[in-house]
Amino acid sequence: MKLKTRILQLGSLYILLTIAACSGGKKQDSGNQTDEPGKLQGVAQNESTTGMHKQHNKLAENFAHKNIVILDEVYPVNEQTQVELEEVVDAYLLMKNALVNGDVAATDKAVNSMLSKIKAVKPDKLDGQGLDAWKDHINIYEDKLKEMQHVNGLEEKRSYFSHLSEIMYCTIKSFGLKEGGLFAIYCPMAFNGKGAYWIAESKTVQNPYFGVKMPSCGEIKEEL
Repeated sequence: MKLKTRILQLGSLYILLTIAACSGGKKQDSGNQTDEPGKLQGVAQNESTTGMHKQHNKLAENFAHKNIVILDEVYPVNEQTQVELEEVVDAYLLMKNALVNGDVAATDKAVNSMLSKIKAVKPDKLDGQGLDAWKDHINIYEDKLKEMQHVNGLEEKRSYFSHLSEIMYCTIKSFGLKEGGLFAIYCPMAFNGKGAYWIAESKTVQNPYFGVKMPSCGEIKEEL
């Protein structure tokens, strides 16, 4: 009887600690950037700025990837390129929703769709720093998506999704995609406490890393 009581107490303690960790989130490190218009940089650089994207570099300094190109200011694209890039975002969001639901088949379908949408973006409509940024992003997208095609387990796919989420953040911020309609969300409990970000189209937290196990674990870090 005492053993049973002890087990119940330990179980309750674990649940309380998990909830506290999810609620507390992860403190963001302060970061600086350059105010030189349109300058390319990796997210790990530490330069002073009063530029419009100070917040995004502060957030991105916490990414696992430290060398994704992100523009200090939005690169203007024409209407057609805007549509093509936002279709890439839509494919990503479908993947996120599939992972929330724990649906492997839907996740694989979204991976294939995202690869297709990336290839449909016409690079000849970009130039200068916008073209350099997209070339950097597309190379990482394709590598991670192709690797994601060759893993079967849901947890392995979720691991690759965390990398895609960091690149997606940089793409959205660099090209000003779906402004005001997306949110960067952080889960401190993902991957055994290492933490991970994702992009969502709603303020309602639906965790793609835990799915039905802990669907509401996460904290909005930025409105994009």
